[in-house]
Amino acid sequence: MSILAAALALTPTLQPQAIQVVVGRVIPNLRPIAFAPAPSGSKFIACMEDGSVKIMDGKTRETVKDLDKHPQPAYAAAWSSDGNIVATGDETARIWIASSRSGAKLKEYRTHTRGIQKLSFNPAANMLISTGKDDQINVYEINKPGPKEARVILGKGANFYGAAFSPTLPSTFTTGMLGAGGRVYDANTGSVRGFITGHNNQGIFDVDYNLAGTRAVSAGRDGNAIVWDMKKDVALGTLKGHTDWVVDVAYSPNGKLIATSSTDQTVKVWNAATWAKVADIPAQSYVGSPLCFTADGTTLITVNDQGYLQFNSVTPAQPAAAAPPAKKAPAKKAPIKKRKG
Repeated sequence: MSILAAALALTPTLQPQAIQVVVGRVIPNLRPIAFAPAPSGSKFIACMEDGSVKIMDGKTRETVKDLDKHPQPAYAAAWSSDGNIVATGDETARIWIASSRSGAKLKEYRTHTRGIQKLSFNPAANMLISTGKDDQINVYEINKPGPKEARVILGKGANFYGAAFSPTLPSTFTTGMLGAGGRVYDANTGSVRGFITGHNNQGIFDVDYNLAGTRAVSAGRDGNAIVWDMKKDVALGTLKGHTDWVVDVAYSPNGKLIATSSTDQTVKVWNAATWAKVADIPAQSYVGSPLCFTADGTTLITVNDQGYLQFNSVTPAQPAAAAPPAKKAPAKKAPIKKRKG
């Protein structure tokens, strides 16, 4: 055996570090009901039971900014992909658009007849969809003046839940329904582009995409979560382990983990490639905890069984992959001047 071969034989094989999710600090004076992560860094929105809305930092565990207080609890929140604006929607059907930097309210919509269940921005941050408890999804073109929606998509008994925009397609979104499963829509036209069927026809409460837009996960009334190939609208695998409704789902920023929350008072974290369970967080909200991975991939935000804000550390961190550097245009060569004479 050569010296090099002997050295290689003695070198231990490096194994990938096992992912751990560890319960961290609980803040007993904060009772959140909805979250939304910033598109980068460690900040997130937390909507509280009393109608107040805070921008918080997952690293420092502190409040960064207080936004305007809603007249009733806001069960929906979204942060635009460019980081500039946030949206919150409450039980009075008010949707407020605010600057994430100054906190100033920029616009208000009130076009539903019942409370807002979920909000989602499209990738260009020029459209917002709202899922209302009145069984309709409203589409807003943010840059247009006026307090009205651009179009309304009626459920007509479908009972819409948890509509979410694709993070890569400009106008495509997927919504859950009670019964058959879910539908894929075009927000520009309101037309149906596809279907996701499953969960034993018991219905879907929530939908979340990975950042690549290639996969989505749905939260089912059958106690399972299903992972979907969104190019083909087909199921790839089922996450089984909850004993009651799954009500909220969230991908980690890098798409390698999926968090699910249930009315069985647990939050579970899964390997998005193998479907294996990575972590089990007990003593969570009995109505199903809202979920939020911070964009830096270090923290999973949940609500415990006392209704208090809970920080759960994720190691190693699961941030989104850095975007490749933009290619520079080749420098133009100076024209060669001809000599006279």
